[in-house]
Amino acid sequence: MIPRIDEITKEETFISEKFDEPVLYAPARIENLSPCNSLKIVTAFTDCERISTHMIALQEGIKNKRFVKGLDVEVILGMTKSSLSQKKHEDICRLIHFLNESRGMPQISCRYICNGPEVHSKIYIWSQSDEKIQILPTIAYCGSLNYTMNAFYKRRETVSRCNPLSAYWYYKNLLPDTIDCFDPIAKDKLRKVVNNSPDAVEEPDNSEKDYLMYDAMQPVATLNVSLLRADGSDTGYGSGINWGIRKNGTKRNRNQAYIPYNHQDKVEGFFPDRVNPDDKNCPMFKVITKDFGSFHMRMAQQNNKAIHSVESNSILGEWIRKKIGTPSGGYVTKQMLELYGKTYVTFRKYSDGTYLLDF
Repeated sequence: MIPRIDEITKEETFISEKFDEPVLYAPARIENLSPCNSLKIVTAFTDCERISTHMIALQEGIKNKRFVKGLDVEVILGMTKSSLSQKKHEDICRLIHFLNESRGMPQISCRYICNGPEVHSKIYIWSQSDEKIQILPTIAYCGSLNYTMNAFYKRRETVSRCNPLSAYWYYKNLLPDTIDCFDPIAKDKLRKVVNNSPDAVEEPDNSEKDYLMYDAMQPVATLNVSLLRADGSDTGYGSGINWGIRKNGTKRNRNQAYIPYNHQDKVEGFFPDRVNPDDKNCPMFKVITKDFGSFHMRMAQQNNKAIHSVESNSILGEWIRKKIGTPSGGYVTKQMLELYGKTYVTFRKYSDGTYLLDF
């Protein structure tokens, strides 16, 4: 018998803006007696920024030995038949593709409700598992909390501890009505989406609209950053846009890339720098492109001489190669950039810390 979600026993309730630590991170901390390594989520809505910031934080926690290794996250997205646009579907697939190929990143999957009534539930289920044994879930939450940035940081929501076994079986009984977001059939099913549905605006996630909104605003500063070597001669192997292409044949994703941040381009304070000199990483900042969604970047390497994408360092390389018409993973030369019409990218900075990235 499928348990009704309102039958799940509530044990503890949180009414706060700070849901992320107990719901998304605490069960995976290594100081726990039995840390969890698997998170299953049922959500009505999601957005790419919530997915990416969660996965990046887990990755950095694993690297710094705060979280257990081998983490995986499985998402069921419930309000898909009336509210998931083709553009958002493409953005989700592109993001998950980049995340899953990024070294040290938890593996994440996303499935859509495609049969039966849509699902408006919000459930988070933590468990311990390995390749051979699926251990019963140990911690679960339910409430009004969508897996979105708005729900976690901007709205008044409530989350309650609930019976993990009942929550787990609820999740398992939804699976037959789902389809993986990468399944070719998923794209066909989205053709009938009603984009003007009232539910479609409940959790907006449209990078094109975001781009147009910021594009109409006055930036606080603008900066052009060259894609060439410091002397402007060319691009080079194993660096910049060709960082993943090595003369010695070292196997890497050939789209791996970063933007060289050479001294002639640098403007103090344009990008967020380390709060303390001994901080390992510079803070992330969000960039929005007109045609390749949004992602996060930060300054990196010694003396902050590079700017790279955080979700995966192949995002920039794939985006630029797509723009100039070079095959994925192809070597990019100065001449190719000149034929395209630009050897630099442009950052526009806004008062809320968001950047537009143009090429």
